[in-house]
Amino acid sequence: MWLRLGDDEILNLHHVTSLKKIGNSSIEIRYMNPQAGRTVRFTSPEDRDAAFERVMENLIKLRLAMD
Repeated sequence: MWLRLGDDEILNLHHVTSLKKIGNSSIEIRYMNPQAGRTVRFTSPEDRDAAFERVMENLIKLRLAMD
């Protein structure tokens, strides 16, 4: 499952192993490949929180579909 995160970031949720809010307006993304981690910055904490919630909702849907 692919998800657009912000204007420039597209995630393949199948390969994401962890997500973490960091700082005031960033999300850290870890992939199955340890060298493939990313930090995505947002313009405000509200934008970051909304994007984080969308990603989490889609990860839950993906996990349920795989079970």
